[in-house]
Amino acid sequence: MKKIVVLIVMMLLLCGCSNIQNEKFNDIISSVVTSKYNVHNVSRSGYKYYLPSSMSSVDTKDFNERLTSSKYNYYLYVDVVSYYNRTLKEYIVDDNAYYSIPISYEDKFGYLEINKQDNKKYLVEIMYNYAKIEVMVKECDLKEVVTNAIIILSSINYNNDILASIVGDNALEYSEESFNIFQAKKKESNFLDVQEADVYEETEVVDPDLVD
Repeated sequence: MKKIVVLIVMMLLLCGCSNIQNEKFNDIISSVVTSKYNVHNVSRSGYKYYLPSSMSSVDTKDFNERLTSSKYNYYLYVDVVSYYNRTLKEYIVDDNAYYSIPISYEDKFGYLEINKQDNKKYLVEIMYNYAKIEVMVKECDLKEVVTNAIIILSSINYNNDILASIVGDNALEYSEESFNIFQAKKKESNFLDVQEADVYEETEVVDPDLVD
């Protein structure tokens, strides 16, 4: 019954744009991360998560994934190595950012940072639960995007046994991973560049949001 109630609340948040626009970023995040829901509809190697019904997964490779809504591409990276090693990092608030806050609930942590770009759009970087999502978005859609992103990130559930096998057998390879989810890129994200060049080259997808 509790799961059903939570899903109804999330649907109201996602469908009621006026409600979202009236909420503060920190209130949106707090309501999601403290909801205790445990619903998943996407399974990957070593973890699973909940993807809102308004979104779909279009490309995936290893722990990189491109998710889409009707308007935007969401770039998801799950850092299984940091999770496996229980890496801890403190986020330093950036007073120069459009919006910058740490996220912390029980044993999970992260941050939300939003920076205005030269193309008048906003780069949303949200990290939580050892995973990160980046989205380039118009100002009017910021709260909807943040809601989608935190729902996905907070729902990630890791399989320790599978990850012990994956990371343990490839410890050296994974230790060379250059993308740092704990650090906000603010502009010209290496994460987005890597996603475009390496992960999605086969589909030849060109994201207009990432073109200067």
